[in-house]
Amino acid sequence: MKRGGIFILIGLLAMSLGCGQQEPKKEVTSKDVQQKATEAAKTAKEYLAQQQEKYLKQAQEKLTNLDKQISNLRQQAEKQTGDMQQKLTEQADSLQKQMEAAKEKLAAMKNASADAWKKLKSGMDSAMDEMEKAYQQAEPENK
Repeated sequence: MKRGGIFILIGLLAMSLGCGQQEPKKEVTSKDVQQKATEAAKTAKEYLAQQQEKYLKQAQEKLTNLDKQISNLRQQAEKQTGDMQQKLTEQADSLQKQMEAAKEKLAAMKNASADAWKKLKSGMDSAMDEMEKAYQQAEPENK
């Protein structure tokens, strides 16, 4: 039994000494760095493209919704007479012009570079906010 215990002890000692050793680290080369940088740039570009596509889709949906709201405003104007009809028609015309300008910005965004994208997105966000405010101001008047 003593002999078996000694062999077990030697085996455990050998395993513990072997487990404590680490393999030498591989040296990182400039080629490795270049490859990782290329992969990171590709991933970042794909992410940006996905975010742009998502934003463009949301903006298009907002414009489609606004187009429906403008049509509704025009229908409300047809039901009115005099000053109220004129006012609602003018508001609908104004919103239509703003929407056309926003559509042009949206079209420009589809082909924009990453640098230009930020500026165009900011302008598009402002245009969308202005149109929503203008519609909200017109909406209570037509009820």
